[in-house]
Amino acid sequence: MNEPLAERPHMPGYGIADLDDGILAWSWAVELIDRVRNHTIVTVRADGRPHAMPVWGLWFDDGYGMSTAITSVKSRNLASRPACAVTVVDGDDTVVIEGRAELVDVPVGFREAYRAKYASEFPDGPIWWVRPTVAFGLRSTDEFASSATRWRFSPG
Repeated sequence: MNEPLAERPHMPGYGIADLDDGILAWSWAVELIDRVRNHTIVTVRADGRPHAMPVWGLWFDDGYGMSTAITSVKSRNLASRPACAVTVVDGDDTVVIEGRAELVDVPVGFREAYRAKYASEFPDGPIWWVRPTVAFGLRSTDEFASSATRWRFSPG
């Protein structure tokens, strides 16, 4: 996978630095995603109401794969409205992935990575795969203004 383009997010009123010094590397985001056990996915119901629920997932190759039952509200929402956001929080550090989800066959090597992270087998069947368009890295510390990062992904 090509590294996403790292830049400053547009956040008027938050004092975000203009310079690239302190911008977070994509590897920082991947490490956080793969270290944190529980993530939150936000989908949209047919009537427009948001639906946020915890999921287990990890970054793998070019996207975010997650575990959820195909009969869940999350899955029903994604089947008709694939735009979604995934948030990962650990203390003061946050990664937000925005993208579109699609059902795909489980990629080679994903089951092993999932088992290594969760000490659990990945269920049989397809997987929801979030292909990111943009992601954000935020540190809610004294470094917030100098570390806030947006990553833009190439369409693929």
